[in-house]
Amino acid sequence: MNEHIQQVLVVLQELADEHRQLIEYGKAKTEAITKNSVETLSYISSKEKKCLERILELEQRRAFLVGKYMLSQKVSGAQRSFKMEKLIQAVFHADEKQQLQKMWKELGAVIAELQDINEFNQQLVKMTLEYLHFTQDLLLGPEEEDVTYHRAVQGMANNRNGRFNMRT
Repeated sequence: MNEHIQQVLVVLQELADEHRQLIEYGKAKTEAITKNSVETLSYISSKEKKCLERILELEQRRAFLVGKYMLSQKVSGAQRSFKMEKLIQAVFHADEKQQLQKMWKELGAVIAELQDINEFNQQLVKMTLEYLHFTQDLLLGPEEEDVTYHRAVQGMANNRNGRFNMRT
C-alpha cells in the first residue's frame, strides 16, 4: 500500500474518532441542558474546544497528505486540490480506493450524526430560553413601555404584551 494513502487512512480514522468524541460531548450537553447545569455546559464546551483544535490539526494534515500523494503521482492540478473525492478518483489500486471510500463514508456518517445532535441541542436551548422568558413574563408581569409624551403613542403604555400572548 502507498505510504501516503496509508497515512491518509490513519488521519481519517483519527478524524472519525475525534468526531465520535464530539458526539459523546453532544449527548452530555443534552443532559446538561435538560438539567439546567451551566457549570457542566461550560466544562463540556472547554473539552469540545480542545477536540475542535485537534480536528483542525488533523484536517490540515489530511490536506497536506492528499496534496503530497497527488504530487507524487504527478496528477494534474495536484497543487490546488486537496479534496478526498479527487484523491479517491486518482487512486488506481482497487484495494486502496475501497479503503479510502469506506473511511470517507464512515467519517461522513459520524459527522451527520454529530450535526443531528448539535441541531437538537440548539433547539433545546432555544426552547429553554423561550420558557425562561415566558416564566419571567408570568412572574414579573409584562414590562412597562417607557413613558413618553408623544401623541402617537399616548394610551399605548399599558398595552404591551409579554413575549407570549397570554390570551391565546
